[in-house]
Amino acid sequence: MKTHFTAVLAGGLLYAPFASAAENATALTADRISVFQAPLVCPAAPQIGCGSASKPILLDLEKQPGVFQAWLNRAGTIIAVVWKPESDTETRSKVATGLKEDRATELQGDSRDKAVQNFLSGKGWYHGADVDRLSEEEADIIAARLVHWVQAKSELTKDKAEGLQRAFSDTLRKDLTGKSVGPNHLEDIAREYLDQEQIKILKQAIKDEEAIENGERPVPKEG
Repeated sequence: MKTHFTAVLAGGLLYAPFASAAENATALTADRISVFQAPLVCPAAPQIGCGSASKPILLDLEKQPGVFQAWLNRAGTIIAVVWKPESDTETRSKVATGLKEDRATELQGDSRDKAVQNFLSGKGWYHGADVDRLSEEEADIIAARLVHWVQAKSELTKDKAEGLQRAFSDTLRKDLTGKSVGPNHLEDIAREYLDQEQIKILKQAIKDEEAIENGERPVPKEG
């Protein structure tokens, strides 16, 4: 399988967009925020952003001069950049130009105002590597869909289906968050739960899932 397919939480989603005690809602003003429309929706789970695609972008942004933080909204459609107080126009312009290479375009006018307001609400935004939570959610969605496809074409007990889904989820979570220690083959994992005919069904399901990931097939409604 391909690399990509293939309230306050500690270090997670914050109630307000700050990860430093030195920063607070009264210290951040709209002029320190730039928002960019971004094509980071997850092909396999279009209701959320793609963690594995957005993570390197966000982490790279936070290495850039003048950038304090980089965030992605849950939908994967907007990147928010929080600037350091001392950042100047030239520094910001260079970062914006770099983001264009990732097909992210800066929002202006009413669209910007609405996006900034949404960001300041602190709801549904992921900071830096915290987009791994989106990858884990994507993994669970893919795992459930693969098992569903096998169930739709063969007899699979509830216990086996649940065990297989947990095993798939665990493997895919590691793959999508970069924590896998080596290549993981879902077919090999599935042999503990499926017979040979069901493995054949799974192989086709994996091909279909890869087609979804590549934009060659729509996400099934039952997925």
